[in-house]
Amino acid sequence: MGVQFRIKQRSVFKLDLTQAIKNRHSVRQFTDEKVPLATIKAILQDAQLAPSWVNSQPYQVHLLMGDALEAVRTAQAQLEKAGTKGTPDVPVMGRQHWSPQAQRNMAAWTAGLGNAAPLMAPAAAQLYHAPAILYLTLPTGYSDWSLYDLGAFGESILLGASARGLATMTAYQLIKYPQLLRQHLNISAAQQIIIGIAIGKEDPAAAVNTQIKTTRMPLDAILTVHEHLPNS
Repeated sequence: MGVQFRIKQRSVFKLDLTQAIKNRHSVRQFTDEKVPLATIKAILQDAQLAPSWVNSQPYQVHLLMGDALEAVRTAQAQLEKAGTKGTPDVPVMGRQHWSPQAQRNMAAWTAGLGNAAPLMAPAAAQLYHAPAILYLTLPTGYSDWSLYDLGAFGESILLGASARGLATMTAYQLIKYPQLLRQHLNISAAQQIIIGIAIGKEDPAAAVNTQIKTTRMPLDAILTVHEHLPNS
């Protein structure tokens, strides 16, 4: 299915939407190849077309790259080595509090990690060696509807990157230490750091990329079709 995005005076950017969706997957180790700033800006401009409640567009984006990223990477690795507990702005909920369906899916994913499990922590501690990271924020006191907006915006970023041959990783690890990010990125306390997205070129030789595979539930397991009124 071919799709065209047209943004004001910019040229038409063509992509195969289905292929972009299928190509997208979480990458846990990137190459050191830099991503041009112009490319990231183009991805973000396309993502801004995502739906937003009453066009509120409540989010902000902080792009970390270059020397600033290396400083954060080094500082976070030190926190990890010291065993510092993460204190993300969005609290993490223990698996036992998730729905039974979610718990089954998470348990199956964990069981399938196999030999790749020990590779995940070292990669995460280095922020997946990503050459660029996007931090998405919402203002303190945001509406619950804004979370949907941010999710749609974030997914559009992932697909825009995929369509351009880039890989991404959306991860808790990237926003684990918000105090560190506020110190280095000068993010106001009035902004909640919701999620981070690493972006770059996938390292195809990294075992942490090749050994971790995920599946999705059968569509019939999540879809209920309501075609007729009850008792009609």
